[in-house]
Amino acid sequence: MRSDNTRTDRRSILRACSIGATVGLTTTAGCLGTDDEIAVASMKWSEARLMGYLGYEMLKENTDTSVGDETSLGGSRQCFEAVKNGGIDLYHIYTGGAWSELPPQREELISDPDELYEQVKDDMEEEHGLAYLEPAAFNNTYAIGASPEWADETGIETLSGFVDYIENGNTDVSIVLGPEFQERSDGWPGLVEHYGIEESAKELDIQSVQADLTYEILGENEADLGMVFSTNPNIQQFDLTILEDDEEFFLPYNPAPLVKKETVEEYDIEDPLNKASQSLTSEEEVRKLNSRIDLEGEDPQDVARDHLKENGLI
Repeated sequence: MRSDNTRTDRRSILRACSIGATVGLTTTAGCLGTDDEIAVASMKWSEARLMGYLGYEMLKENTDTSVGDETSLGGSRQCFEAVKNGGIDLYHIYTGGAWSELPPQREELISDPDELYEQVKDDMEEEHGLAYLEPAAFNNTYAIGASPEWADETGIETLSGFVDYIENGNTDVSIVLGPEFQERSDGWPGLVEHYGIEESAKELDIQSVQADLTYEILGENEADLGMVFSTNPNIQQFDLTILEDDEEFFLPYNPAPLVKKETVEEYDIEDPLNKASQSLTSEEEVRKLNSRIDLEGEDPQDVARDHLKENGLI
């Protein structure tokens, strides 16, 4: 791994590349410098860093090429501009995020994960000349979580069961939602329309809270339901129940490596990166890995290496 000074210098260059892209400059010569290495980046949050290090460690151990650590580079858009303009070679982007947030920013909701992946793959190749490799099987999407007390009392396990419950007049339900989720078409408004509960939803007690507080609020039974992310380790920590989206409203969010085509053509990286993705098979498994990072304070790189070793990949 390079020194911190080298990493800092490179990030200054990456910022310059991003600024150039923002103001419409077409040249990206010099963004990579002269380093003959594969630059692996990630977004800043814990699971994204885990995915980045899974890719980094797989390439480091299974190729003869030098691999650069650019994890925690920035947000999804910054990482996207960096890979598109040659500042990095790859990062993991989630299918739902790529579909709804990156150009051409589609609004259609596709619930089938395979169909969504193929659509995003085609967009990345045709619109941007980028390769989108195989996705992981786990789905870190929006979900509605239930408090332990409410789940025990009602026995409800699905969103359609929740719909039946409130349509029968049981609208004394408290729900906590993040402000953004309350406004997004792929959030609460879309869910209400998709499940046909426009009238009943008006009678629910909906409160706006900071999204990361939802888990503790539900865990302490201070609200009945709330929006959660399906691989967040606090689901397990607070013994929350995820209501199955049995009528398939929410967009799938399966992570996959987005890679410069030149890098895929020049280096033998597809197989190791795909094997890393294939090693993550369920939301429960990823929650446990995320728990080690977020709740136990372990380094994402160590967690990634342990996972790959346990699966015989390094």
